[in-house]
Amino acid sequence: MHLQYGFENSNNCDTVGKTLRYYRVHKGYSTRELADKVGVVPATITLYENDKNTIKYKTAVLLADLLEIDRKLLLDDYTTFIDYPCNVLLQEVRENLSLNQSQIAQEIGVAQSAYSVWERATRIPRRQVYEKILQLVKRANIHI
Repeated sequence: MHLQYGFENSNNCDTVGKTLRYYRVHKGYSTRELADKVGVVPATITLYENDKNTIKYKTAVLLADLLEIDRKLLLDDYTTFIDYPCNVLLQEVRENLSLNQSQIAQEIGVAQSAYSVWERATRIPRRQVYEKILQLVKRANIHI
């Protein structure tokens, strides 16, 4: 039994999941085929398509490459922040707010050493602290 989706065009894709489903079907991949190509189980693709799980950044990049689409179509707000790239964005925010690394780390609620590795792009901030960072991005009047 095959499910048919009535996608005439991508205009109905108002979520990341619907966008993924549209382009997967458009390219002729089954959930299993696409899952095998990106190294996840088919249920994960289904969860993405139903907007039950967010797509991790690296997975979104792989999916976009396979589907030959702009990766921004598969990024949520957090992964868009990571894609900016986030280390450049963090430095811009810090400079626009005239803060040093210790001060901005305190505003975010993390250790200065944690912030420092983000700005050096050695690590990326977790999704949990993203909301605090987003408040500073808005305060610095930077648009992602």
